[in-house]
Amino acid sequence: MHAVFHMNKIKILYLVSTFKKSGPLNILYGIVNGLDKTKFTILIVALSAEKSNSMQQEFQEMGCEVLYLKNSRLKGLFKNKKTIQGLVDQKEVQLCHSHGLRADIINSKLKRVKRFTTIHNNPYDDYPMKFGKIKGKMMAAKHIKVISLIDHPIACSYSIAHWFSNETGVETEVIPNGIVVKDYQKSDDLIQARQLELGLPENKKIMLASGSLIKRKAPEVIIKAFQLLNQDDIVLLFIGSGELEEQLRAQYESKNILFKGNVKNVYDYLNKSDYYVSASLSEGLPNSVLEALSMELPVLLSDIPAHREIAGDHYPYLFKATDILELKDKMNEIIDHKRNNTLLESLPNRIKEHFEADIMAGKYESLYLAQCQITEK
Repeated sequence: MHAVFHMNKIKILYLVSTFKKSGPLNILYGIVNGLDKTKFTILIVALSAEKSNSMQQEFQEMGCEVLYLKNSRLKGLFKNKKTIQGLVDQKEVQLCHSHGLRADIINSKLKRVKRFTTIHNNPYDDYPMKFGKIKGKMMAAKHIKVISLIDHPIACSYSIAHWFSNETGVETEVIPNGIVVKDYQKSDDLIQARQLELGLPENKKIMLASGSLIKRKAPEVIIKAFQLLNQDDIVLLFIGSGELEEQLRAQYESKNILFKGNVKNVYDYLNKSDYYVSASLSEGLPNSVLEALSMELPVLLSDIPAHREIAGDHYPYLFKATDILELKDKMNEIIDHKRNNTLLESLPNRIKEHFEADIMAGKYESLYLAQCQITEK
């Protein structure tokens, strides 16, 4: 008796809220891109249509079938589960893998399918900051309950897995996030050309912050520390949008503090930048930091578990998340190279060895295949 795999392709249904570009969607892209397409047929279902910044075409170009459910969010509460169960049965789906609260709620109720979810955040850190304390705590409790009902919860980092185990009793697999590492040429001519295309100032160094402009990312901490630097030859550049964008632009935009909003060509901005900074209060395992390090940028990171997991406990440019003065001092140090940068120089290799999308996808593929083994008769 030998364990063998189905001769037919394994059918996976990925369930997402929308196709709007985001951290979780980038991770899903990395998983799908790295799966062996001779073994899997992939269907991706979005519960709602996105208004902008869609990744739908990118998934279709990889050979995925893509569907939207047309229900409003309110109607969806009553109808989506039935629709998805119908798809699972009709298409003989073997695995359903959900990302996010709405998708997880549906997945937790499905029958006749093996259910997976990726946990992208600490709900008690994320939701109260996003939705207010009372509603946020209720949503966090709901999400943790839902995750506990799904067969295979997978944490995107060891720090998230430890938190779930210690605080909720939910045991998870761990598959760290991975990114598609770009092979960018860094010639002076190319950098200068891209600089002009992006509308960035010449002859100034650029400190980049990328990601949503929301409270959890603490962009104002970065701005205030940068203002204390008082160096006219460095520009602080934000890419990304969010609820704080309008207020921050009105209050702080100047010749040395720039806001570019959402951009499609993130790597062009990384390629032009000299430093990267994140003051996040909480993260799952942030793609933006992995991307910056893959481009060999010196990074300044708030001292939170997810950042330590990426950079290591002894990384010299960690700062207390809300400490403006300490961040200002670290900015000075990284600009003046006041420390031995051996740890900094070793980080891009660490990204390639541990946090590449193909490594992540390989781990998901092994997990999927293990759950679809059958015994030969």
